[in-house]
Amino acid sequence: MDKQQEKTAVRKSLNLSMKDGVAYAATIGFGDNYINPFAVALGASNFQIGLLSSFTQLISSLAQLKVADITERVGSRKKMIVFFVFFQALILFPIAFIPYLPQFTQIHVLICFCTLYLLFASFANPAWGSLMANLVPGRKRGSFFSKRGRLVGIVTVISAFLAGYILHLFKKESLTGFTIIFLIAMISRYISCYFLSKMYEPSLEIKQEHYFSFKEFVQRLNIGNFGKYVIFHSSFNFSVFIASPFFPVFMLRDLGFSYITYTFITTIVPLASILAVSYWGHRADALGNRKMIRICSLVVSVLPAMWIFSRNIYFLIGIQTLAGIFWAGFNLCSSNFMYDSVIPEKRTRVISYFNTFNGFAVCVGTLLGGFLATHIPPLFGYQLLTLFVISSCLRIIVSITLLRRVKEIRKIAY
Repeated sequence: MDKQQEKTAVRKSLNLSMKDGVAYAATIGFGDNYINPFAVALGASNFQIGLLSSFTQLISSLAQLKVADITERVGSRKKMIVFFVFFQALILFPIAFIPYLPQFTQIHVLICFCTLYLLFASFANPAWGSLMANLVPGRKRGSFFSKRGRLVGIVTVISAFLAGYILHLFKKESLTGFTIIFLIAMISRYISCYFLSKMYEPSLEIKQEHYFSFKEFVQRLNIGNFGKYVIFHSSFNFSVFIASPFFPVFMLRDLGFSYITYTFITTIVPLASILAVSYWGHRADALGNRKMIRICSLVVSVLPAMWIFSRNIYFLIGIQTLAGIFWAGFNLCSSNFMYDSVIPEKRTRVISYFNTFNGFAVCVGTLLGGFLATHIPPLFGYQLLTLFVISSCLRIIVSITLLRRVKEIRKIAY
């Protein structure tokens, strides 16, 4: 393939990536966003909600240790992506029919299938990140991923509203609505799989010199700049997930919100992200990713504690708007910082090891949150509000102490 043909193939693949993003966004809106509400509807306890999030993260994070080896053995990142996305979509089928199982088995079955769902996704993600980093030139990553993120956000919001409306039609007493939305999520993921299968994969030669073990990665954590970033990001995720899985529980169970109200509150985040992601992409390209991460991490650290001041829906909309704006910047710049820090030949392995640390941090944080949710004193009548304040305090400490050790990678013009 000559340079012109490759350029055309890359441009076509980036367009296909946009279409894949639209389909995957529908999967998020109809499926991923409603896993925890589904568990609440099935009668899961706070501890079981924590277990649902933590166990799935633990298994998938351990699996990440072998993702790079498997990808190199397969010899194709695209094959890895398509294979595991196909089976990820398939798992949504049995999840959709959990309401028709005996009640005493439902939560356990949900945890098992959600573990498989995230496991298959975790095998595909490092290969996808490596492939996309190859396809998108470094100088354009901020603008491309912000554009793609904006499109994904729009479809996620529309899908989540439609899913919430479907659940509203069937009321809280019926679980049929969940069956419908999870089947739609499955179909959407299969459409995403089709677009992924049509993408071009640039050749990438992995030599023995590019190999490094997980042990070697761990040994350099506190030495190299990227290792220090892994420590910060994992610690921050630990602090976030002490509270994150319990916001749906708080809104649906403690505050008694309807599915429509819950959907409206939660979709404010991706809606605000749509408006903000382009701004963060351009600012990161101009001023560097680390600076944007610092600003965004401090703002999102304060937000959980804001829930103690009011449970008024309009106040919560304001909090969620800020969350959407600043999480958009944090997530975009975090991904770009990682892509900038690692050479192409090492990206799949580095992303998988990075995901191992983050997955383990999420698991421990969620388990701790599930334990604390039933053992801490209530604040203004709610134990989960105390949990939100604890999460905020830990996020602030991590943002102030650990991020200062990380240096900017990208050459920027001040």
